[in-house]
Amino acid sequence: MHSVGAPVGGCVPPEQSQLGLLREVVTQLEAPWISEHLSFNSTGQFRTGFLLPPRQTWEGVDRAVSDIRHLQRSMTVPVSVETGVNYLQPRVDELADGDFVGAVVTEADCGLLLDLHNLFTNERNGRQPIESFMAAIPLDRVWEVHLAGGFELDGYWLDAHSGAVPDRLLAQAGDLIAEMPNLKAIVFEIFPAFVPQVGTEVIAAQLQRLHELWTSRVRRSSDGPRMTRANLRVRRPTETHVTPEAWEQALGSLVVGRAPDDALARELALDPGIELLRKLVCEFRASMTVSVLRLTSRLLMLALGQEVFQTVLRDYWAKVTPQLFAGSEAEAFGRYLEELGMNVPQLSEVLAFERAALATQLDQRSRVVSFDFDPTPMLLALAEGRLPDTPGTAGHFEIELTADGQPGLGDAEGARPSSVLYQH
Repeated sequence: MHSVGAPVGGCVPPEQSQLGLLREVVTQLEAPWISEHLSFNSTGQFRTGFLLPPRQTWEGVDRAVSDIRHLQRSMTVPVSVETGVNYLQPRVDELADGDFVGAVVTEADCGLLLDLHNLFTNERNGRQPIESFMAAIPLDRVWEVHLAGGFELDGYWLDAHSGAVPDRLLAQAGDLIAEMPNLKAIVFEIFPAFVPQVGTEVIAAQLQRLHELWTSRVRRSSDGPRMTRANLRVRRPTETHVTPEAWEQALGSLVVGRAPDDALARELALDPGIELLRKLVCEFRASMTVSVLRLTSRLLMLALGQEVFQTVLRDYWAKVTPQLFAGSEAEAFGRYLEELGMNVPQLSEVLAFERAALATQLDQRSRVVSFDFDPTPMLLALAEGRLPDTPGTAGHFEIELTADGQPGLGDAEGARPSSVLYQH
């Protein structure tokens, strides 16, 4: 069971509502353990829209350990943490990546989800080499390994989960996995959107390679001394007064597009990775909005053009901070459009329909949406990616949205509730 909504690397502990959901899913799936990211996605004042690297100091270790223990107390199964991606340049006032992770998992007494493609990404972008990272962590705590593919963007290698694992990383993985005596799983990661272009044959071949890694691994015992903060041999970072709270506030503000307002933020703003993170946050928010409000987004793009639609999105992002879930991001964008009052024919009706469909999907309650025109031509045309050839017939029409999951007349692409059209 792998969670993405309750990270354990920052000053804001996982929310109780999230923990209850995680416990329920762990029980339903009978998961043997649960993993979460050693990152942060909230400053306590706003969401960042992206999993960000924590403050890698001893104080940061303490914060992460506290979060992990909080998560562990709330779970009925063991907890492990995932090594993250860091697009920022290494700092002299921080622990090395491997030293930080090794200290956290040792002091928290938890497992480690070793994402080797994350380490590969960090190395390619100028952070710690994989070999040095591996030498700093307790290998007996690695329960799970992730492998994935990526691509280059703006001079960076991205952890994009976009295709085949790089050959060099696969070759390294075989030697590394042999050193992990308690490994329980190897996972290949790919986002669904990339599956059609990658092809199932390539994915099947990747899974076969991972099976070979699993069957050829050699279990080795780990009889070395248990690592503690006292005997961890790590490079001491340069003294600094940057607290984890200050780090998270400055970094979080920059990636959501705010101007730097203190010395730390101005310093961080000089790191070229900040601009990449901003771009990734925007892309992620756009994908969440378009995936839920698919017909509304298509109507805006078709009626206004791609460039104007992007301008609308940028204005929304400047006014509203990121939301945790796709549904809440879409609902916030819907409220923004409602207040904006754009002069796009039938926009308000299509938006109301999709917001109602989202609400029905979430709470499983039926709803009725009214129209003063026959919405069928518009909805069907937008589902096909075009504007309708002729406007719908004037009159009083209603669509009843139900939660039975069976497609019906007027069913919007991407909306799970079924819908039945009535004319009065």
